[in-house]
Amino acid sequence: MKKKAYILVIIGLVTLVVAGFLYVKKVEAPVNNSQPTTENLQQATSNLQPITDNNKNAANNSQKQETVDPLDNALSRITKKPFGIYVNPGNSPVNPERFTGYHSAVDLEATTEEQNINVPVRIFCDGKLLAARNASGYGGVAVQSCTLDDQSVTVVYGHINLKSMNVKVGDVLQAGDFLANLGAGFSNETDGERKHLHLGIHKGSDINILGYVQSKNELSAWIDPTKYLD
Repeated sequence: MKKKAYILVIIGLVTLVVAGFLYVKKVEAPVNNSQPTTENLQQATSNLQPITDNNKNAANNSQKQETVDPLDNALSRITKKPFGIYVNPGNSPVNPERFTGYHSAVDLEATTEEQNINVPVRIFCDGKLLAARNASGYGGVAVQSCTLDDQSVTVVYGHINLKSMNVKVGDVLQAGDFLANLGAGFSNETDGERKHLHLGIHKGSDINILGYVQSKNELSAWIDPTKYLD
């Protein structure tokens, strides 16, 4: 019996020693490299920051450049000649009509109340004043350079009173600045036309003041200003 008890004690001691050895090995086992540490998380967050900043910059760059309506309630004033309408002396909404072709701009009409008062025309977008002169079909006309949606364009303001201008060719103008007053209706200031603003946007940096083109394909060189009007 004593021998049997002695053997059981030996077996128990061996079991305890083996269990203790296995526990120590488990505690000393190296950390699994696949598990994220605080240092790794901080590094990953740091690496993501430039991507976040780039996304913000991309969003800002995609925003439409600020433009200002040259006349109040601009869209509601387009009642006779919108962009691209084909007119001739027989079908025009204006009577009498002098022109034939596809309208390369929009006409912003003066209201009844504005016929005998000064109506200020504001600068549509930031850019340099390229030209200001009298021209057939317009009376006073001004042309300004501008960048819209990362594209160089020129903006045409037709039927303005050149004498009311206080800026000169070469000046860099800001959207919302005063350009001139509308020309008086049926006078030399509008070359005999009604009181309204002809607003055109031509693609590129070349000055082009054509109010009408003779084919729809030619309209592709122009932009419909209603895209930028409120």
